Amino acid sequence: INQSQLELRLIDYLSQDWSSEYSISSNQEEISFIVFQSLKEEEDEYVEGTERKKAELDIAVHVKDDSGHTAIAIHSPYWMMNKTGRLLQYNADDIHHKHAFTKNNDMPLLFSFKPRHFLRNNKVRLMISESELSDEFSLDTVGSHGKVKCKGIHKDYLVGVKINASSFSLTRIVTFVPFYTLVNKTKYKIFICEDEGDTWTEINPEQPATPFWPENGTKKLKIKVDGCLTPPLKVYFTRQENSLLLHLNDSLGGIIVDVNLSEHLVTIQFSEYRDGSAPFLIINHTNDQTLYFNQSEKIQAAEQEIILLLQNVGVSLVNNTTSQEVSFIGITCSDVVWESQPRKKKRWKILNIKEGEMLEKHFKEYINSSPIEDAIVELENNYKVRFTSNGVDMRMLQPFDAPLRRHFLPGIKVEYSISPRQSTYRVKIHRIQIQNQMQSAIFPYVFYPVKLPKSITMDSEPKPLIDICIVTRAAGHSEIPRIKYFKVLIQEMDLKLDLGFLYSIFDLVNPENTTSMSPVELFEKDIEYIKTDLNDVSAADTSPISLYEFFHISPIKLHFSFSLSSGGEDGSKEKRATEVIPVQSLNLLLKSIGATLTDVQDVVFKLPAFELKFQFCTTQQLQWKVIRHYSKQAIKQAYVLVLGLDVLGNPFALIRGLSEGVEAFFYEPYQGAIRGPEEFVEGMALGAKVFVDKAVGGLAGAAFKMTGAMAKGIAAITMDEDYQQKRREAINRQPSGLKEGLARGGKGLVSGFVSGITGIVTKPIKGAQKEGAVGFFKGCGQGLVGAIARPTGGIVDMASSTFQGIKRAAEASQNVESLRPPRFIHEDGVIRPYKAREANGSQMLQVYESPLS
Repeated sequence: INQSQLELRLIDYLSQDWSSEYSISSNQEEISFIVFQSLKEEEDEYVEGTERKKAELDIAVHVKDDSGHTAIAIHSPYWMMNKTGRLLQYNADDIHHKHAFTKNNDMPLLFSFKPRHFLRNNKVRLMISESELSDEFSLDTVGSHGKVKCKGIHKDYLVGVKINASSFSLTRIVTFVPFYTLVNKTKYKIFICEDEGDTWTEINPEQPATPFWPENGTKKLKIKVDGCLTPPLKVYFTRQENSLLLHLNDSLGGIIVDVNLSEHLVTIQFSEYRDGSAPFLIINHTNDQTLYFNQSEKIQAAEQEIILLLQNVGVSLVNNTTSQEVSFIGITCSDVVWESQPRKKKRWKILNIKEGEMLEKHFKEYINSSPIEDAIVELENNYKVRFTSNGVDMRMLQPFDAPLRRHFLPGIKVEYSISPRQSTYRVKIHRIQIQNQMQSAIFPYVFYPVKLPKSITMDSEPKPLIDICIVTRAAGHSEIPRIKYFKVLIQEMDLKLDLGFLYSIFDLVNPENTTSMSPVELFEKDIEYIKTDLNDVSAADTSPISLYEFFHISPIKLHFSFSLSSGGEDGSKEKRATEVIPVQSLNLLLKSIGATLTDVQDVVFKLPAFELKFQFCTTQQLQWKVIRHYSKQAIKQAYVLVLGLDVLGNPFALIRGLSEGVEAFFYEPYQGAIRGPEEFVEGMALGAKVFVDKAVGGLAGAAFKMTGAMAKGIAAITMDEDYQQKRREAINRQPSGLKEGLARGGKGLVSGFVSGITGIVTKPIKGAQKEGAVGFFKGCGQGLVGAIARPTGGIVDMASSTFQGIKRAAEASQNVESLRPPRFIHEDGVIRPYKAREANGSQMLQVYESPLS
């Protein structure tokens, strides 16, 4: 294999052929480079007496060893697409490429940094037409969009840059477009010119998108329509305009201007007037009177109302092929809440958590006394209530008089009401919990709401995880749907994923008999993508348009953890390595820029709210606006994945813990101060506690993660999947405080020494039982390594467990409880109704430890 050599030809690239050679060796690096030389002689630059210099092209090679074969992928690290209509030049270190715009524009420029600089933080500078070089920018931030400014003699050029990953993941597709484009969707010829300018640009009906390069700083456009005698109309092209109606003469009526802003592209689109674009026409026929008007809408009582309540809902995901429950999704109701009914109101109002806990405490004391008669009980803070033994007809007597009831919030609540001009929809989902039901789960609880701090919850009513409210109104004179109010509130969430769970979900939704796209088909898909012209980038969809008066999605705060471990033994690991799934693609992409994918612990993404007011949008436009908003914010915050690495002790979590403590210290006293002096003192005490908890918890948490990462590495040395799995299960059972953390640490230390010594004998026996003579010798190796690694891991685990106990004692974090144990599936593989008795019995048998383990 070390004597084989490939001769490679690149045919008809830049109107010439290229040649290179590649030697196959047994110790080839994963990513390397070869140089293609042009077969065309550069005769114009040849000087007699000197050596002819041929054009060169650096091309990357990715080598992937799989069981039985080696895949060699020859690729260009970057495809540069020029859609600006002008000459572009790229400059980086000693590299300088010219990239002319062609009419067909269906072939990329193959670009690469020099091999010796490839895995560094490479940046490039851009030049367009006669401009100067721009500032440096990176080509490796896949998924990001932005603009680059190139200063010129007469004007500055703004170029939009979009960076996407190809289906191969190692190649980045970098597209350059003019930052401003003009699109004419009308049947008229339109002329545009910058304000204070005299150069008019003609845009014919339905012609492809036209690049627009501003020359002055007025930020305004003058617009004329062919056949219209009215003076030019003006519009700002640097701020969002949605369905702006420009009034023309009586024969033409009007045109609509949409200015759509994004990170890398501003599209100025002209379209014809449509019914509903001008909802009202107000004409003042008086001679000298000024009229003033405003808009008011009366709330109409609902004529019909439907309410659907579901207490608890569960969904079980079972893989029929493997006869195993993969996940359980549970939507559950709340704990007990107390409600009062204000006077002249039909609806019950939930009391805040502080009042609810006080009432619940005294109600339980009253019930435990085996009451026969009703009782009037005086509570703290001058509260007085009347309890009844059957819980019916209870009443709040002080500080106000109102009926009182003990209730709960359902898991799902759907409300629908309708009146002649208005419809209202309300959906509340109290709590969603997703469990990993696999025996070898790294994270048993995949998704659940985060318990909010007392500073927020004590003085407010319990809030559902998701709350959606939509109000629509009928305009009467227009067929355009009118969304008066659309609001989504999402509470803080925790998401924990490991590779084993992702593999299981992948197997569930992609059975083995399904076929995926071949590499050739994926390559052809990339070619089709780069052939899209500028008009396709700016094209608008034809789906029905709606008026959104108010559209709001609350900020999203997500705690994210990720583990590369799959847990337990996975017989398909080798096969999975070749499958095209996002994890492999991301890992491949990071390798290409010199980074690696590793475990992430409790990093926080804070995505700001998304809001629209009085905008016309189609459903597709709104969808893309929301996706673009949150994806942009997520990419901006991707740095937390670097700061959240286990091997660094997760400094981001420490910094966040300290900052939250300081913030709470200054925030909660302010809440207490506006309610009275007693609450202010209480707020000071609570704020001080939060500050100490966060500071101590943050430091202990960082130490726990560092020692945990060390212990994980030591456990991997033992090459014992059973030992590693039991260690993971012990870590997942978090201690409630310092005392339990010390106890578990001591037990882990003793267990490490005992199992390390006994493993010298038991591991060869167990190996022989499984694999015969080969297993015996393998067990001998595991036993000898374990004799050293297990006691060492026990010492580190003891320190890790102690720090975890300190963290748990300092932070009042929530304990997530399992909704139910995994489903037991009989040997025949038939999915039967769930039985808790069978599930509990199966779980007990799986937890049972064999004497030889």
